[in-house]
Amino acid sequence: MSDGTADPAAVTAPVSARARQRAADRWFREQGLPTFVPLRRWFTDLPRRVAPLVTSVTLTAALLSGMGEGIDAIAALLPDDEWALLGIVLLFLALTAVIAWAGFRLIRAALRRLSAPSGTAVAGIVIAICLVALIVGGYLLKPAALVAPVIEGLALVAVCMLATGAGGGALLSWGSRLAVRNVSAVGHMASIALPVILMLVVFAFFSAEVWQMSSALPWGSIALVGAVVAALALIVVLRVCASEIDEIRQTLTPEERAALLVGTPIAREGSASAPSAPLRFVQRFNVMLVMAVAQLMQAVLFAAMLWALLVLIGGIAIPVGVVELWVGPGTPAHPLHVERLAIGGATLPITMNLVKTAALMSIISSLPFVLSAVSEQRYRERFFDPIMADMRRAIVVRDVLMARTRGGRAAG
Repeated sequence: MSDGTADPAAVTAPVSARARQRAADRWFREQGLPTFVPLRRWFTDLPRRVAPLVTSVTLTAALLSGMGEGIDAIAALLPDDEWALLGIVLLFLALTAVIAWAGFRLIRAALRRLSAPSGTAVAGIVIAICLVALIVGGYLLKPAALVAPVIEGLALVAVCMLATGAGGGALLSWGSRLAVRNVSAVGHMASIALPVILMLVVFAFFSAEVWQMSSALPWGSIALVGAVVAALALIVVLRVCASEIDEIRQTLTPEERAALLVGTPIAREGSASAPSAPLRFVQRFNVMLVMAVAQLMQAVLFAAMLWALLVLIGGIAIPVGVVELWVGPGTPAHPLHVERLAIGGATLPITMNLVKTAALMSIISSLPFVLSAVSEQRYRERFFDPIMADMRRAIVVRDVLMARTRGGRAAG
């Protein structure tokens, strides 16, 4: 007969279970595997998850919107020093990225220290403040606008929420962290591929026909070229990743499973003897996509590095007069002209023609980099083996959680 007192373990067990469940879901998202979280929990705790991203987007928009006026003021102080002005612009862009990332990390760390109800309330306030800031900033930039800034602000917050809830933000965040963490692998691969690629690119880079072609292309066409190259690279990487998954799904001993569970949210209560469950199609595709995104992020870093190098070489070795000679007037149907790069009212010592040509050459050169990367054994050991270990660990954690869920249902 009950004495009317509640068992403390029974009272705290549901809370602990929810905490463990929340920790496991967050761990899967941090691994870039949102599909390992049940669909019914995709949008759980959404305000706390989306507030850091909204904060980062708001900081970026605010800093970039004031960039033009700041550059104009600096240009008035340095009217004849275009290279110093270019350095200041690059420094400002770097500071913008650092501040936005710091805001993201700061808000995320602060919200994680709070309890779930308090964190949700604070996250809601942060999102509301960011939304108001976006709307006010929109009206400051467009004083004659009616409702466009309101719609744009709401749409931006809605996109952030949808992307965060569906796991797209987690996937990109994981890929970005991995790409930064494996810069040494990019450096190793660049030391192999860059000399050959750069030798071929430089010959084309100093060709008048390439400058004429890139100058005639609008940015939309250059973006389509990038999309085609990205699609070809994705096909190659996905085929390689499909074969890697077969190795991930190899039979593991209980000792290997126990070692993989160390450092995970279920390390203490995880069972190393949990049966291995087959991946659903969407989960298998998620694992492939994680590996592909990580590889493509490396290709983006390589393309950005090559683009910066070409812009530096072109800015130093190709005067504006030579660019005008190479580009020429064009034809009546397709007139060409040389356009100096300007930010606000300040003119920089490089041309849009140089930026376009460097972008086109770096985009095209990223494809042979991907082909070399997936076939170079030392690069695969440095880059793919750690990813495979992370994916194998995530699959083991998933198997344990599924076995626990099935056991709970059977006991009920």
